[in-house]
Amino acid sequence: MGKKGKEVSYVISVSLMTGCYRHIKVSSKDSLYQLSLAILNAFGFDNDHLDAFFMDNAMWSSYDAYYCHSSEAEDRNSKDYRLEEVGLFVGKKFKYVFDFGDEWIFQCKVLKVLVHSKGGAPEQYNFHDEDDEE
Repeated sequence: MGKKGKEVSYVISVSLMTGCYRHIKVSSKDSLYQLSLAILNAFGFDNDHLDAFFMDNAMWSSYDAYYCHSSEAEDRNSKDYRLEEVGLFVGKKFKYVFDFGDEWIFQCKVLKVLVHSKGGAPEQYNFHDEDDEE
């Protein structure tokens, strides 16, 4: 899991049915709502229905669920939670449900956590020989 404040990217495999999947790269700073838009865009769906994330990978569980902005679950609004806050790690599985009537179920799994970095790392220890100090 990325530490809060340090930006990482997640590569998430999202499958809709056997043989139909997309790998999506998203920032830890993105909200769950932004992830939902990326999923819908990757599969060519319009954003015209309610949706929800079930982070415990259990359908309709209330334990760790986040809902779209227009649903009645205002306390768990997907726009208010960044990916860095929902416990993602390599191997984590969760469900995304789109259109509560037709109930499109997307199975999600975190494949990679990529750390963004720039520049060379400094030396951890800076040892000086006593002869070098003269």
